[in-house]
Amino acid sequence: MGLDNFPHEYPCKRQGTAVMERYTLNDGSVDERIDCDATAKVDGCPYLNADPPKEGAVIGMFGTHCWYRGKYGNFLINALSSQTDDIDAVDSYVWDDDGDNSFYGTDADGLHRPAEACKSLADQMASALDERGGRLVFGDDDRTDDAKYAIWYLRWVADECNGMGAWY
Repeated sequence: MGLDNFPHEYPCKRQGTAVMERYTLNDGSVDERIDCDATAKVDGCPYLNADPPKEGAVIGMFGTHCWYRGKYGNFLINALSSQTDDIDAVDSYVWDDDGDNSFYGTDADGLHRPAEACKSLADQMASALDERGGRLVFGDDDRTDDAKYAIWYLRWVADECNGMGAWY
């Protein structure tokens, strides 16, 4: 099962800087979506304007800048709490019934993680990283930047997007 995360509220839409594109659905109706490339070209993308870390970024499966690959975030949560030095032994799947320790939402359907829950998860991950001496390394495989990016992303969606949604 895949998991991607996205802003609960798109800040580019909220601040009126999103460039929208119209497209036709199979039933002939017309809808709109954010044109991320056009929005970025006019400096209207709050995500890119926030200067996200260049290293460790794991964007969602559609290549949208402000989406995050939550399945990998769950792997990082497990890796940070793991006692093993074998990266292959770290489980990539997390399902936490209350949603506290995963990139799934905290609501009954696992679809929305409010801002405070994002901040809490970021703090938990940062604390776990600190407990590991500020590094997440398995042999020659250094995942420190990946963990730092996940922490940054959680704080960004908390501050700018009223939390995040989960799509799986």
